[in-house]
Amino acid sequence: MLSRRTAFGLLASAPALLLPRKSAAQDSLPPIARGPFDGTAQVLQQYRIPEWFRDAKFGMWAHWGPQSAAEYGDWYARNIYMQGSDQYKYHVATYGHPSKFGHKDICQLWKGDQFDPDHLIQLYKKAGAKYFMSMGVHHDNFDLWNSRFQPRWNAVATGPKKDIVGLWRKAAQKHGLKFAVSEHLSNSYNWLAVSHGADKTGDLAGVPYDGQDPAYSDLYHPFPKDQPIPTQAIPKTSPSPRRR
Repeated sequence: MLSRRTAFGLLASAPALLLPRKSAAQDSLPPIARGPFDGTAQVLQQYRIPEWFRDAKFGMWAHWGPQSAAEYGDWYARNIYMQGSDQYKYHVATYGHPSKFGHKDICQLWKGDQFDPDHLIQLYKKAGAKYFMSMGVHHDNFDLWNSRFQPRWNAVATGPKKDIVGLWRKAAQKHGLKFAVSEHLSNSYNWLAVSHGADKTGDLAGVPYDGQDPAYSDLYHPFPKDQPIPTQAIPKTSPSPRRR
């Protein structure tokens, strides 16, 4: 029988066991500049909420990226590699099997040709928003600006060919809204790990998904061959697919 101390020790180590090892791609990234906070409790206690936020009780946030091209809900880039999910079924019926047509191809389909941030920001301000937040990067590893960290898979190089974050910022500042950017990259390695798998049943059982193609490792991340794909690292469920 496990003691309480042993059980807590195993639980504490579980996240580390689920995460893949650091890749060579991570080692090649340029260093991140130091900010005003070092993560210690003492320094973090010095943080003060900005004065403007006292009266800014309502703001808007745009969770908009390549998944909108498929028009079948959030978490699309992950769930198309989850055999049996609604988004997998829709993807196979609409675009084909993810061994050939996957997240990389959906990124190419996203054009944003009717994107009008100025009009949208005006609507948000009319609704009472005091600030606006643009998504900078989702778990799908696609940067929404002209990113030097992701030179091929960003919104200026691929898809819309526009600096989405920059255009949002320009419109927000024009109309007097405070501007912010959200970052969702922390779960990306585990989130995209399923793209390195394959169907377990059916005519294409065992055929590798396109995430295993080394030509696209900058998007799907390299994944160690000797490690199981951590499909349990994050919840199996996600927001329900919906047309939008």
